[in-house]
Amino acid sequence: MIHKHPKDESYYSERYDRMTIDECECWDSEVCDAYAKSGKKFDPEKPSRRLHGGYLADFYSCFIKGERYLRKEETVRQWMESDRAKDEKLESAVEPKGVRCINCSSPDMSCISRDLMTDSQNEESVLFMFQCGKCGNRRAYWENGVEWKPRPNPCPKCRAEMRSERSRRCDVIEIIYFCPKCQYTENDIIDLGKKEEFVDPDFETKRKKYCLSDEEGKKYSSAKITMEQASSFMEKWKEKEENKDLYDAIDNIKKLTISDLQKFLDPIIERAGYAKLEFEKPDLQKDVILGFGLQDAKSGRSDRESAYELKKLLKKSLEGTNWRLMSEGVSYRLGFLTGRLRGAEGEEDFKKLILDNKN
Repeated sequence: MIHKHPKDESYYSERYDRMTIDECECWDSEVCDAYAKSGKKFDPEKPSRRLHGGYLADFYSCFIKGERYLRKEETVRQWMESDRAKDEKLESAVEPKGVRCINCSSPDMSCISRDLMTDSQNEESVLFMFQCGKCGNRRAYWENGVEWKPRPNPCPKCRAEMRSERSRRCDVIEIIYFCPKCQYTENDIIDLGKKEEFVDPDFETKRKKYCLSDEEGKKYSSAKITMEQASSFMEKWKEKEENKDLYDAIDNIKKLTISDLQKFLDPIIERAGYAKLEFEKPDLQKDVILGFGLQDAKSGRSDRESAYELKKLLKKSLEGTNWRLMSEGVSYRLGFLTGRLRGAEGEEDFKKLILDNKN
C-alpha cells in the first residue's frame, strides 16, 4: 500500500485558511485579555478603540488577514509541489529483492506498505515494510536495500540497552520496554484505529470572517502598494531635504552627451596647443568608458610636459561636468596622446561623483 498525499487543491486551500483562522483568533484572544485586565467588557462588534494604541487592534487584524491572503497562492502552490514530488518519489522507488523472514527463513515475504520516512542520515527515503506469509513476522528495508534498525534505547536509570516485547489487540499495540540489568520498565500504547478528524461546525462562518475573498484581497493588495509607494516617496523626499546641498550640486552638474563633450573640449584643447581630438567607440557597461586620442600641435614640448599639461587641463576642464579622466592618466607616444574618460549618468552616479570630489 502506498500512502499518497491529497491532490485536490481545495484541501490545501482549506488547510491554509484554518491556519489563518487560528492566527486571527489568537489575536482576538489577546484583545479580549487586554479588555479583561482593564475591567471593561469586550464587545466583539466594536473591537478595541482605546487599548493597543487606539485603532491599532483593528488595523493589525486587517493586516493579518491581508498578508495571509497575499501569501496564500504561493504557499498552496509550494505545498502541492512538495507533496507531488514526495508521491513521485514513493511511486518510483524500487522494491528491494531477496528478503527472507528472519524468524522462519521463509522467502514468502510480501511488501505490505511503502512510506516516505527520515533515515539515519536525516534525509527522506522510502521505507518498505515486508510481512512473512508463513509466520506473519515483519522486516523493513530502505529503498537502497539497507535494513531498518531501531534506534538504540538506553535505560534512563543505568544506560543499559533496553529490550522490548509487543502485543496487539485489534488496532491497539502495546510495547513493553524493560531493562535486563536493573529491571526498569515502561509501557507505550499505539492506537492504529482511524480517528475521526475534528470538524469545526463554525468553519465556514469563521472563514468568511477571517479569510479575505478575491475581491477583498485585491483591494488590500492595491492599498498596500499605494501605501508603499507613498512611504517610498516620503522617505526619498526626507532624504533629499536632509541632503539638500548634495542634490543642489547634482542639479548644477553640466550633463554632457558624447557629442556635447566633443564640442565642449575641442576649443579648450586647441587653445592649449593640442589638436584633432577623436573618441573611440564607447564601452557601455556599468559606466560609460570613452577612450580618446589627440595630437600635440605645440612644437618643442617634451613628452612628460605634454602628458602632464594635458592631464592637468582635462581634470580642471571636466570639473562641474559628468565626465572624469580615469586614474591611469595620459600616455604619450611621438606626439600622440591617449587616455580614457569615464562618464556618469543617473542620480546614484552623480552622487558618487560629488562625494568623490569632496574626498
